[in-house]
Amino acid sequence: MGHSITALIVTGEPDRAAAAEWGVEPVPLGEGRWLVPITHYFTAYRQARLGETEALDVPASFPAVFPREGVVLRLAAALTANPFALVMTDYSGGTGDQWACVFADGRRVDGIERINAALRELGVERRGELDEFDTVGLGAHRHPPDGLDRYEALCDELGV
Repeated sequence: MGHSITALIVTGEPDRAAAAEWGVEPVPLGEGRWLVPITHYFTAYRQARLGETEALDVPASFPAVFPREGVVLRLAAALTANPFALVMTDYSGGTGDQWACVFADGRRVDGIERINAALRELGVERRGELDEFDTVGLGAHRHPPDGLDRYEALCDELGV
């Protein structure tokens, strides 16, 4: 079974009114963290609609579909004042990869490119034999919600 998500992971309960305004649906994880599913198309669409041009500071080695739009910082700031992680997985049949960044005060924390490291930076402590990924229950969230599919067509309509 595959695992393919792109999401923010925020600490503390996100602002529900802001989530509704942005059209995102936070999902509770373990350890006081929340998963906010997004996609590259979601961030590209939002960036274009807001007329923003800022790029997000992510490692150049990350795949092209990892969100690079600066609007991610604006979304995260609307949801929480706390540091957050931007994560992406792409696994199928046991092979694949993952990427992660942590942002605090609008700046990327250096040296973090894997999800477990990002979760540790957000204060997650492993439980027993579980790594940080499994401690917060990320394995249960394998695919983005269907509602995010529409952003691909919306990007096409905008020519983004």
